[in-house]
Amino acid sequence: MIAGARQRVNSQVRGTDPILANMTHGRPLVEVIRSIIQRTYGLTQIIGEVGPYIVGDQGFRKLYGGSPDPSGEAGARLLVRHSGDHVRAVVYYPDALVRHLERFNPIHGLGDVNITAFAVLVEEIDHLLTLASRAVEGRGVTLLELEHHANVTKYLTVLHFLGKQTGRLKVDEGLKHWARHHLFERYSGEDGAEESRYREAARLAWRYLKRLEALPVERRRAEIRSFHWRPFTENLHQAGLN
Repeated sequence: MIAGARQRVNSQVRGTDPILANMTHGRPLVEVIRSIIQRTYGLTQIIGEVGPYIVGDQGFRKLYGGSPDPSGEAGARLLVRHSGDHVRAVVYYPDALVRHLERFNPIHGLGDVNITAFAVLVEEIDHLLTLASRAVEGRGVTLLELEHHANVTKYLTVLHFLGKQTGRLKVDEGLKHWARHHLFERYSGEDGAEESRYREAARLAWRYLKRLEALPVERRRAEIRSFHWRPFTENLHQAGLN
């Protein structure tokens, strides 16, 4: 578990890579996503902007002295270490992933060509904010909880973007089915603890989201905010998942 009694999250490398700084005509895409996540869960600005907590291939090399996979297949990740009573964290996005999102900017539309990369972008920002929130509270967080939380966030964020894209407050069922397929049904069938955890987190998240969407609209905001603050075991119990 990543524990955090009176801990705060600091960036290990600030300003190393101006990643995604020009992906929109206004705010950087990562800050748009940060704002959506904070509004969704009613979070205070625990770490402010996320840009200073993001590194690319160059930043990865500075931190670890080695070179990440230039193909980008090594994948984005949240890099965490303890330093005394602090938790230090930074998000690594492969340059290849960033270039793909620059070419197929989600602000201009989500589709088969960019949904996976966009989900990765959202997932790691959610990991960072969730870790920061738990550290400030002095609570631990398991890897399964982080993945479960991020899966819920990815789905809600994708629906937000699809709503903006279609100009509709309610996303139609066809688009929801498309989002579910890409976010919850395309995980690898390979063996291994990590792959198994991803599949379990996706299963649990979708079970929870079905419960959330069954609630009256006026109750959903309060429920999703409670979801973030409740202990993970209680979320599973309330959703009938344990």
